[in-house]
Amino acid sequence: MTRLHDLGPADAAPSVPTGTEELRTAAPEIFVGDIPFGFDVGDDGVHMAGDATITDALRSPGSGLPRPSVLATIADCMAGIPACMVTAPQLAVTLDIAVRITAAHCGDRLVLDGEIVKQGRSTVAAEVRFSDARTNALVATSYVTFMGSPRPQDQAPLLLRGMRTTGSMAIPLPDYVGIRTPSPGIAEMDLTPFVMQASSSLQGGAVALLGEVASETLTLSTVLDLDVRYLSAVRVGPGRATASALGADHVRIEVRDQGSADRLAALIVTRVAPAP
Repeated sequence: MTRLHDLGPADAAPSVPTGTEELRTAAPEIFVGDIPFGFDVGDDGVHMAGDATITDALRSPGSGLPRPSVLATIADCMAGIPACMVTAPQLAVTLDIAVRITAAHCGDRLVLDGEIVKQGRSTVAAEVRFSDARTNALVATSYVTFMGSPRPQDQAPLLLRGMRTTGSMAIPLPDYVGIRTPSPGIAEMDLTPFVMQASSSLQGGAVALLGEVASETLTLSTVLDLDVRYLSAVRVGPGRATASALGADHVRIEVRDQGSADRLAALIVTRVAPAP
């Protein structure tokens, strides 16, 4: 599912769920193919179930917890197929994603379950839950909102009722996708095919990761909650995230397209773990 959200979102809603056909056969044309997870959509088109493997490369440094941006990417994919079923023939594009980490630690395997909680004429909303496969304890929840793209050229692809990736990565995700941190609170990423949607814009999960890394480098603390509001697409790059503190445990991040007159692409708010 590398290209469900990949087909060219409108500037008002730039992130598209991360794909369909290619990742069903696990082609790692984009970094999402190297995050090991899979799911199926139920016959009702409302419920989803699956699993994920959280490797060391996908965990927040020093915490053992999965990166919220990784869970956001999985939730976006998982809810994107049933969202497109609702908005078809128009593509479902992502408006916002929120992730809440609820556990202090988790094992390597997660059980995924989700459902569409709202099917409106203009928006679709979903909830996705992540539980430890060994203990059944809740690890995190995610909420995703979609809308039908207003651009007539953004047509929903032929939808499969699930996906499965088989890739992996040997180094931490930020290094794997080429994030640079020139100074505390700043994270940058070039627009390359490996982090790009088919619309030639920065993939939504990569935008979330940029904000997460900017927050980490500012606070030196693990990100526990992540809220992303997609405002426009990063179409030129590099994408640059700039973080500033909001009190003791919250951080505000702006993601901008430096090559497009520094246009604001996303607003992100994180909650971080207390400083040691």
